[in-house]
Amino acid sequence: MERSFGRIQPSPGSLVYLMVSALIAFAAFHTQANLLFWALGLVVGAFGASLLASLVMLNGIEVQRLAPARGVAGEPLILRHNLVNHSRLACFSIEIIETWTGHHRGLRERLVLGGSPNEQGANPTGETPPRLKGRPFGWALHIGPGQSIQAETPCWPRRRGPLKFEKIIVRSGFPFGVLRKAVQFNQPGEVLIYPPLRRLNRQAVLSLSNNDISNAKHADRGGGMGEFFGLRPYRPGDSYKLIDWKHSARTSSLVSRELARPRPPRMMILLDLSTPDTLRQTNAADSGHANWVDAQEEAINLTGSLIREAYLHGIHVGLTVAGAHCPAVPMHHNQAHRRRLLDALARLDLNDTQQATQHTPTGQPTVIVLPHDPTQDPGESTEKASIINIRGNGRRTPKNTRAYRTHKPPQHQPFAPG
Repeated sequence: MERSFGRIQPSPGSLVYLMVSALIAFAAFHTQANLLFWALGLVVGAFGASLLASLVMLNGIEVQRLAPARGVAGEPLILRHNLVNHSRLACFSIEIIETWTGHHRGLRERLVLGGSPNEQGANPTGETPPRLKGRPFGWALHIGPGQSIQAETPCWPRRRGPLKFEKIIVRSGFPFGVLRKAVQFNQPGEVLIYPPLRRLNRQAVLSLSNNDISNAKHADRGGGMGEFFGLRPYRPGDSYKLIDWKHSARTSSLVSRELARPRPPRMMILLDLSTPDTLRQTNAADSGHANWVDAQEEAINLTGSLIREAYLHGIHVGLTVAGAHCPAVPMHHNQAHRRRLLDALARLDLNDTQQATQHTPTGQPTVIVLPHDPTQDPGESTEKASIINIRGNGRRTPKNTRAYRTHKPPQHQPFAPG
């Protein structure tokens, strides 16, 4: 953590304060009224007290960002800043602001804190569309000498992807807010933002999985409580109900029946982000390309919601991406696997059109998520993304997915990864 020197900067109301002070001084010297001289002395004394407080304020302050590893777009993200006061003087009315190089509202901070007005860099609030809804802002009332506190700095991510942090500004305008002392800390950091996760219809999600309701299909290993799998020697602790007495009588040793373990429901998702031929022939500045990017993002959001619902319902889920570089993830079910899938969606770069050819999972996809081609049906009521169920036990998939349509086409060519 690199700490720059503190700078004293005027507050937004300092110009009004100086104008009022100049009017009082002009009136006092023009009328020679004692009351106006008293008022002039008060405003000059307040300015001197603000200058003295700014010189000694925040000299021993240190700050450390305590950010979560992951967040979700469309949901509040709470950053915590640990403030430590190593000075012998207390600090009051402390503001904590996250800022970036090249911020459109940070020109004054860059000039006051010794930066250059031509600096350019990552700016999540200045992107189009913005990655953040405003700069993170926090506030602390008081830090005593040698004390440490934690201040919450909320922010609101709008888009998925890595959210990078650069600098922290700690400032205070105590006591009158005429002058402010600001200290800048260079502290890089990153928070991975997941795509928006929405709730989908449970029946629709279960119908998309490759599940056998009759339990006719079983795994190729025993240890479950399903149908008969095979015979094995008796083990201490086995239930007497599982002992096969006929085989035990023939072999003169106890033999137990082993039951099959039911195969869990599985879902292999193919996220097809391949650009249609109709869009490749058009100009890149056309509005259709912007709508296509929105459709791709909506397909990614739908895939993340589908992964979330599959985890909640115990479905083994895997992921393959076409049209963008993303390593394929085989089917599994645990919290670490869900985090791995959502991390892959969050880091997905739509500008990288390489195909993922490594770590290709076995088996064909059961679900395909497709963005809607804006050149086919440009209507506003058209869904931007849809789910195609190409397997799913031959049952008709319910269409209620709460903002998404789910259908089963009559024919679809299976996708061969790589």
